[in-house]
Amino acid sequence: MPGSHLAFLKAMIFASSALLSLCSYADGNGDDTRQESPRVIKLAAEDNWAPFANASGTGISHAIINAAFSRVGIEVKSIVVPYSRAVVMAKKGLVDGVFNLIKEQSTEDQFVFGEQPLFSATASFYQNAKMPVQAVDKWQLPPNTKVGIIDGYEYGDELNLLPNVHIYKLANHNQLINLLLLDRIDLAIMYDLVADQYIERMGVAANIEQTFTNHTGQVYLAFSKDNPQAETLAKLLDTGLSSLKHDGSYQKIMTSIESTK
Repeated sequence: MPGSHLAFLKAMIFASSALLSLCSYADGNGDDTRQESPRVIKLAAEDNWAPFANASGTGISHAIINAAFSRVGIEVKSIVVPYSRAVVMAKKGLVDGVFNLIKEQSTEDQFVFGEQPLFSATASFYQNAKMPVQAVDKWQLPPNTKVGIIDGYEYGDELNLLPNVHIYKLANHNQLINLLLLDRIDLAIMYDLVADQYIERMGVAANIEQTFTNHTGQVYLAFSKDNPQAETLAKLLDTGLSSLKHDGSYQKIMTSIESTK
């Protein structure tokens, strides 16, 4: 048996045993009176990160997470809230996990992550085309450069190390883009696929331009450390993701990003 098929089989065997453990945990007694319905988990999903997560509870992240957990017999119930609230809910254990967390130093200490990210995402600096910033990269920004970000988002471990930068935390992408247009900030950091969505919606493609890269982050479904089953859920998600990739379903979901542009 080829190595990849053997690894996949082992992962599915683990998923079966872990799911039995989850069912036992849900029932509270571990006997044979387990419900036949799928184990249900509650996740907090952000509302403002198209094409990955929309206010309607749809998007690439929803499709991947729902499909992956379905492969291991788990039903997902998503609560759609602003991102900062979603993170707090997960930290407090009010939900089992939170969508679209970037794995970095600030988050690794607070959440449980699986081995596999949902996907990777690159963020860049964006500027007003009429007021370009004179710099070739983020390390050479002029003194007192005003940079806008979304409050609560992760932008890589290097952001706090940048010289000459004043950070302005805003509520949403519309505010970021509007402040660029009004010359209230010099630059905004946005994830590229997300920026494409909002720049197109606002009809400002001729006014806002992408400059240099900030970072590329690995995006995860992160689990609450207050949940005693967090490690098991993370492994089950890994198993589901492996299953999706094994038969090409994952690639089909990711390819659908193109249809959202």
